[in-house]
Amino acid sequence: MVNANTGANPLGEIFNADNLARAVIKGADLQPGQDGASVTIHFPATDELHTIVLPMPPEAADWSAVGTFTLEVESTSTVAFSIRLVTANKEKFSYAIHPFVDVPVRVAISGETMRHKYTNHSQFKGYWLSNWRNHIDLSEVVALEIDSKPNVDMTVHLRNPALHDGIVKDAILADGPFVDQFGQWISLDWPGKISSVKQLKRAWAQEDAQLLDSPEFGFSRYGGWKEARLPATGFFRTTEVDGRWWLVDPDGYLFYSVGMDCVRHESKTRVAGREKLFSNLPRDTLKRTDFYRRNARLRYGEKDYVENWKEKQNERLRSWGFNTVANWSDAAMWKAPAIPFVIALKMNQSGKNWHRFPDVFSQAFEQRIAAEAEAQCAPYKDEPMLIGYFTGNEERWPHRNFIDQIIDDPEPTATQAYVNDFLKEHGDTENSREQLVEGLARTYFKKVTEAIRKADPNHLVLGIRWAGGRAPDAVVRANDVFDVFSINFYSFRPDEERVRHVHNLTGLPVIIGEFHFGTVDRGFAPALVSVKNQRERGVAYKYYAEHAAALPMLVGAHYFQYFEQPVTGRFDGENFGFGFLDQQDIPFPDMIRFARDTHRRIYPIHFGTVEATNQEALVR
Repeated sequence: MVNANTGANPLGEIFNADNLARAVIKGADLQPGQDGASVTIHFPATDELHTIVLPMPPEAADWSAVGTFTLEVESTSTVAFSIRLVTANKEKFSYAIHPFVDVPVRVAISGETMRHKYTNHSQFKGYWLSNWRNHIDLSEVVALEIDSKPNVDMTVHLRNPALHDGIVKDAILADGPFVDQFGQWISLDWPGKISSVKQLKRAWAQEDAQLLDSPEFGFSRYGGWKEARLPATGFFRTTEVDGRWWLVDPDGYLFYSVGMDCVRHESKTRVAGREKLFSNLPRDTLKRTDFYRRNARLRYGEKDYVENWKEKQNERLRSWGFNTVANWSDAAMWKAPAIPFVIALKMNQSGKNWHRFPDVFSQAFEQRIAAEAEAQCAPYKDEPMLIGYFTGNEERWPHRNFIDQIIDDPEPTATQAYVNDFLKEHGDTENSREQLVEGLARTYFKKVTEAIRKADPNHLVLGIRWAGGRAPDAVVRANDVFDVFSINFYSFRPDEERVRHVHNLTGLPVIIGEFHFGTVDRGFAPALVSVKNQRERGVAYKYYAEHAAALPMLVGAHYFQYFEQPVTGRFDGENFGFGFLDQQDIPFPDMIRFARDTHRRIYPIHFGTVEATNQEALVR
């Protein structure tokens, strides 16, 4: 490791000429620096993964006691690139680095996150990291891979890679500011970039005029389809009609949920430790600032800000053809609601757990969820605008060896006793473990569902929003205690095979809780699914939403999210440019145009009388 006295660095030779001569390069162009401690990598726009594999110097092979790995980075793009450690037995462990545009930084990755602490998304001063994988043995690292799959040309400069004994902090290696008073990237330009409050107010006035001329969508008062009606029950429910699944609105009209996630009036980003990024910050923003609210309060005022904001969002969503205020939205939208909504419950947030899988057989767990359900659900039990409750989001415990963690936990628990007794009786085999996982999951889901239905017997339990539906089949089957199977699915269109698979395992209708499309624009990262430009985001929305509606087992699809994240990142660093609104409270016209066209067709598509569009978005 780097020695404070001698400066010895085991990674010091990885960018020298001899080592680079042994590199395996696919697609990218690598140019060595004259100092032997840096490289410049050009990644052309591509549909394929570009990869550089650098042999690990023998003296840097053992990462099992590393204090910190550091690397200086500067990129011409916000597209992520990965740093991947490859071991002698061909296992891999990687971090995606999401850079800011033209901001030189020192990336610092601690040894504890490389060995045992899960990172997920993590925010740093001038970049953010992501890693969702399980840890591996890093005692014999044989190569360092650098790769990316950008849809725009990008150049990345890497300097001074080093392994340290102790903790080294990340840093921004240049003076700012980089972000202006409106929350925009200073060094970039684009049509409509705001330069004054006067210009901002003109844009808002133009939108207000356009909202006066809104199309008709043929929706009932709840957003259902006026062409098809069943008996009314006063609340939302599910039904199957001629092999196609639907929600049914309180008046009995068939309902397909076209939702918008994160309808909020706040969007904070961290300032503390990153002050040099920003210009013209008020004195009250020493820890965090909120560019969206700072801009929007000029429009909606201070005294009645939330109410004025809420009125405009209801007007917008109805005008754009959305019939659901979807997950993560502000509770103000649930008070005297104008549009049907869902609620994300905050249950099982405390108490004994293993990567959020709770001690389901303990009395404390049952008492806690009963109290949480009563507090959160009972106030809405008579609300007809409420569709139902999500009970969790993208849970990771099925993928993180939670059974072994329960067994190995030094603290005795009721669930540990159950697990040990089950394996003692049935044997510790792959088949018995699958049965155990399904039983544990069903116990968990059933107890939560029973608590909700006791507090509110009138509304749907929409379950956990699984990432990609990739939970093991044993866990998926246990979702049959819910009313709907929920899935967050990021792609250019829903995976019909996967959706059909989870539907067949559970017998439930399926709802997509998240999808989106971003682009490399305005200093934002391009999001999980990236397209060429703003117009193509609209094309991509139409293609995905219509192909989702064409699937007979789906009952809705919700877009993530309402407005762009802060250009300097939300709480975990994500700074995706994927919204229907920007941080200046101005809609993206292409998203509105394509969404309106889709929403006029959505019910005939789901009914099976109109085909989904075949126009796909351009990626690059």
